[in-house]
Amino acid sequence: MNADLKDAFSRIKPVCDVLMVCPTEDSIAAYLRRVAELKKEVIQELQQYLLFPLITHLKSTETEKKHELQQKLVDCMRTVLEKVTVNSFEMCMKMEIGLLQIVFDHTKPGMADVPEELKCSVMTCLTVLLLNVDPKYREVMLKAHVPLLGKAVYVSVHLAKLERLRALRLAAIQCVTAHTATHPKLTTDYHITDPIQEKLVVDMLSLILPGVMGALQDVATCKDNPGHALIVTAIDAMHRILCLAMNNKYMNHATEPTAEDFMKVYRQKGDKEVSNKVDPKTLPVRSAEWFKVASQKVLIINQHIVALRTHEHFKVRKELAIYFARMLVECDVAMVTSIPLALDTLILLAKDEYPEVAEYCSSALSAYFENASEETRSKTLDSLCKNFFTAINSLPRVMNNIDSSRKLSSLNLVHGYVSALGAGPGQRLTAALSARDNVQAVCVALLQCVAIHADLTMLTQHAVRDVISPPPMSSPWCKLRHLDDELCERRVQEILSLLGEAECASLLLDQLFELFQLDRSAEVVYICNWMAAAPNSSEDFVKRILNTYIEEDVWYLPLEVGMSEPALNAEDTLDVSVYNPRSWDKDYVPDLYEGAIETRYTDISYRAARPKPHTDPNKCATLGDAQRNMLLSCLLTEGVGVIARRLMHKYQPFLLKTLCLVLERVGSKYEMLHLAGLKAIHGIAEACGHSTVAELIKHNADYFTNQVTVRLKKAWNCQSALQILSVVMEYSDSSILNYLYGIVEDVLVQSCDKYYENDLQAYLQVFLTFVECIRKWYEIPDVEPKPAEQNREIDILNDLLVFIENREIEQQLLNDQEFENRPGRSAEEMYREDIRRREEEMLDYDDTVTGEKPPLPQHIIVTVTILKRCLNYVTSSQRDNSILALQVLTRGLPILGKYDDELLPLVHKSWGPLVSRFDKEPAIMKRAFDLLVTMAALARDFIRGRAIRDVLPHIYSFLDKSSKESYLKDIGSAYRNSQAYSLQLTALGALPHLTTDLMLEDESLENAMTCVQPYLSKKQPKALQALAVEFFKRLLDYNHGATWYHLRNLCNNTQLLEPPTREYVHLFNIVGSPYIATDKDYQSNIKLIFERKES
Repeated sequence: MNADLKDAFSRIKPVCDVLMVCPTEDSIAAYLRRVAELKKEVIQELQQYLLFPLITHLKSTETEKKHELQQKLVDCMRTVLEKVTVNSFEMCMKMEIGLLQIVFDHTKPGMADVPEELKCSVMTCLTVLLLNVDPKYREVMLKAHVPLLGKAVYVSVHLAKLERLRALRLAAIQCVTAHTATHPKLTTDYHITDPIQEKLVVDMLSLILPGVMGALQDVATCKDNPGHALIVTAIDAMHRILCLAMNNKYMNHATEPTAEDFMKVYRQKGDKEVSNKVDPKTLPVRSAEWFKVASQKVLIINQHIVALRTHEHFKVRKELAIYFARMLVECDVAMVTSIPLALDTLILLAKDEYPEVAEYCSSALSAYFENASEETRSKTLDSLCKNFFTAINSLPRVMNNIDSSRKLSSLNLVHGYVSALGAGPGQRLTAALSARDNVQAVCVALLQCVAIHADLTMLTQHAVRDVISPPPMSSPWCKLRHLDDELCERRVQEILSLLGEAECASLLLDQLFELFQLDRSAEVVYICNWMAAAPNSSEDFVKRILNTYIEEDVWYLPLEVGMSEPALNAEDTLDVSVYNPRSWDKDYVPDLYEGAIETRYTDISYRAARPKPHTDPNKCATLGDAQRNMLLSCLLTEGVGVIARRLMHKYQPFLLKTLCLVLERVGSKYEMLHLAGLKAIHGIAEACGHSTVAELIKHNADYFTNQVTVRLKKAWNCQSALQILSVVMEYSDSSILNYLYGIVEDVLVQSCDKYYENDLQAYLQVFLTFVECIRKWYEIPDVEPKPAEQNREIDILNDLLVFIENREIEQQLLNDQEFENRPGRSAEEMYREDIRRREEEMLDYDDTVTGEKPPLPQHIIVTVTILKRCLNYVTSSQRDNSILALQVLTRGLPILGKYDDELLPLVHKSWGPLVSRFDKEPAIMKRAFDLLVTMAALARDFIRGRAIRDVLPHIYSFLDKSSKESYLKDIGSAYRNSQAYSLQLTALGALPHLTTDLMLEDESLENAMTCVQPYLSKKQPKALQALAVEFFKRLLDYNHGATWYHLRNLCNNTQLLEPPTREYVHLFNIVGSPYIATDKDYQSNIKLIFERKES
């Protein structure tokens, strides 16, 4: 013994003696302090002496019930073991047995009744002991003491299974891996480097495998697990143990059968007493029969643990992927029954939301199929096919569930199957779908999966259409009934894309089109759209879908609901026996409700059969049919855009067939169909290499002009032509005017034909669109109201001097006239005066020759023609037609602002129809107000007299009458939603412009102010008050004196106004001012009127 060792021994001996005699907290603490001072080499040499007191007290009866003291002793032992390599087998066994006796009581069915903290310390100490034992002694234990190791494993797994303390359960699982030599510190990349030791471990695990795996599976799948670490640790222990015990290299590979084998089989066949039941305990370890039985038992365990592939924590899913990936690589022969389950799990987790998990599973699957032999790969694909159809058949049931995570899991599984079966040449999926039953099953499952919900919003008509707006990024018309999660919907689309790229796409398309011919299912179109959108889908496949979409009976579907049968007339009800509304017979039992029977005799008579119900082929029988047709139309339109993006420059040959069809959709009055058209037309523009839709139309103008012209000549196709034309006008610029002139002229001709009267609204819509486009292309601004002159400062003295001067000039002119007319002049003087006047008139004659006017531009000629035609429809009995005609005139007249010779005759002709519209319903009156304001701004004096005579009295009367109706109508009143209120706003907004543009004076001006005056009351709606204040502000600028005087009368006060001081004239005070109203209801708005003046 060297000096250092002697010194250390001398220092540690007193402490060990005290601990041996009296184990207390203080003695244990002193022991640990002294051990901490020793070098590791010294502790290694003195380990038996250091551990002896601790081993002794483990078996001592004095510490049997002192659990806290026992825990400290165990922790103290662990501290020493962590610093040494146990070199005494006898001491190792004593510690192993002693520690196990603390936590295990064979007299009780469960573990010993000791605190969980003590059990945790024991498990940790046992783990450290097995990790630090000398390898040669570990081999001895694996050879001669397997029952002891088995008991330790049994105790550990049961503690992990039954206890609740998280640290204890984790320590117990670590103890299991330490006793089975599969702990991470004893292995390298999950493998034991020493082949001899590995063989011994496999022998031991073969005896306890199903029990250990079952217990660990219970731990992993327990619902009360605290956190994810316990589950991860349990799964890690499972695949470490399983892949060691069931490794392929330990199987006895089959050899060629010998004669003895044949004789043995023959004898067994002849023995009628042979039993097929085999006791697993009697099977030789690691024999073929043993592996078969073991794999069946582990299969049950695997079937339970796969539930963790939807666990919320990604580390659990990652560890599960490692478990099955190792099984696939290392145990695929021994665990052949679990291989389909392993593939399912890896395929499912290959679509995990965490890239770490998804990438690991994808690489594991790729490695497996690359390294597998042709026979193994074939068997695996056969197994996958079977699982694929199992998953497909269960898909409808899963989709009807409310669990989104379960739906996503099933879809991920199907996606993985399609990816695996459709990979590589000679795709296995094609062979599987060659059977009609299989392809039908796939189609039915997909249709159920993408079931689409059609609701009332599908038939919504838009109030304002804007084709220039960007296309929708999503598909608002497509709401999947079962897939409410965006991730689920995206996974379905990926599945359909994979099927579209597969060799079997044509097989699926045949079946889908067969189903489509039966019921026109929108789901079929949804599936075809996403199959066609696949980047690598076949061009022939895509073109076949497109040709089916644009078939006339598919593309044009009725979207409006019609009566299934006409109302009965007198001829249908003449025969009472056929239909008698009073033919009732009652049969009942008094006081017995269930016995009451009412029978109505409405049977069809044999003498006169009832007429068959009339059905309109262009109408839907029910609202549900209309909704489904609208959904189908939207999907067909979207599909054309999808196919265009797929074909890109190769789509050009289809433009002639599809451009007008899509433009027609863009111009639809239905909101959803319009949006679908927008999305499709932008897709076509992108496919043909155009940056905008306008550029697409410009380069292909000849395509649509020919079709529009042909359709306009067919009454049944007229509506679609008008929709196309309106869209083209909105998208285009003046460069295509030459194409449009001929079409507009055809519309002008047909709008006069009574045969086309039903399409009058569409014609007017085309006119309005054309006028708006002319204004946009030629930058025609809106008509600006005449600005009121800024009122100068009033100078009463200067006004008086001007008045006197004017009176003097007037008097002088009267005197000259009297002189000229004085009597006494001769006839000769009067004759000479006449000659002189004629000569003066001759000299004043302007002999300038007026040059010929230049020809009118083409767009002005067409605009004049359109406006003249619309004059005929201003007085239409159809409200919508009348409103559209007024709109066309309102927007078209400003185009003629610089051409008075065309403008003024049109204004004159439109006056009569316009005046007749001011006594109609509010909606028409609003448009009439707009037209009147436009005409007043353009024509001014030309319509001043007739406006004062014919129109303004109607406006004054309406405003005066409606002021009583709007009185005390606050924000919550229903009146504010009425057409009358809307018309009030329009009239009050138009009146200031009419007043200044028509230059109203005197009585007409006073009448205008009188009708607006009630709206200055604070008990009127706020919006009307604001318009009234703005009216009087504008009039103060227009005619300050008249407005000032009117407001003075309205205020009706006795306030004294002092005039300014003048040097030559004395001015009197004025009684009454327009600034303070005696009626307090008007005061706030009177103040607002003069605010700007005072500031």
